[in-house]
Amino acid sequence: MDRPAGAAGARPASGYGEARTTCPEAPAQPALADLDWPVRTERLVLRPARSEDAAAIWPWLGDPDVQRWTTTLSATPEAHQQWWDHRLDTTVVAELDGTIVATGMIRRDDAWGQADVAEQARGTVAEIGWVLDPAHQGQGLGTELAAALRDLAFDGLGVRRVVAECFAANLASRRVMEKIGLRHEATHRQDSLHRSGEWMDGMSYAQLAGEHEGTPLPATEG
Repeated sequence: MDRPAGAAGARPASGYGEARTTCPEAPAQPALADLDWPVRTERLVLRPARSEDAAAIWPWLGDPDVQRWTTTLSATPEAHQQWWDHRLDTTVVAELDGTIVATGMIRRDDAWGQADVAEQARGTVAEIGWVLDPAHQGQGLGTELAAALRDLAFDGLGVRRVVAECFAANLASRRVMEKIGLRHEATHRQDSLHRSGEWMDGMSYAQLAGEHEGTPLPATEG
C-alpha cells in the first residue's frame, strides 16, 4: 500500500474544470473527524491521529523493511514530524493494548465525470492504505485494520467506491487487499519509480459499496 498515485479515476477531459461553476453544489460530506471515535475491532482500537503520535511510531516506521514500500522516506525525526502533521486529517492510528502498532489512511477523492455531471462525482471515492509495525506482523492485524478502514470509508464516509494501490512486488499488501474483498482491477506496467531506481509495476484494487453490502454487480457489456 501507500504507493504514489494520482487522483482516483482521473482522466483527461476537455472542459472538466468548467463543471465547478455550472453544476449544483454537492451536499456536505462527512470527514473522518465527524465520525464516532474510537472504533473497535476484535483486537484493535482505532482513533484519529494526533501530532504527538509521530514520536511513538518513528522507531518502527523508519525501519528499512517498512520504508521499502512507503511513499515518503523521512530522514530525520524532525522531517517525519513535519510529514506526519501534514496528513493528520486523513490518518488514523491503531492501538493494541494501548500501544500504536499501525497507521491507516482514508482519503476522500473525486471520481471522474463528464463536465455536466462532474460535481456529482466529487468525493465519491476513498483511497485506503496502512502501515504495520514489523514486530506485529504475521498475526492478521494488517487485515483487521484494512477491513476496518474499508468499513469506515463505506459506512462512515458514505463513498461508493474504495480503492487501494501497491507495488506489484508488495505481496503482503496484495494478500491483504484480496482478503478484505477488494478486486484486482489493473496492473500498471512499470508506472512507478521506486527509490531503488527501478521502475516497478503497480497494482490497483477496488470494491464498490454494493459489493460491500452483498449486492451482485450488474452485467457489463462487451
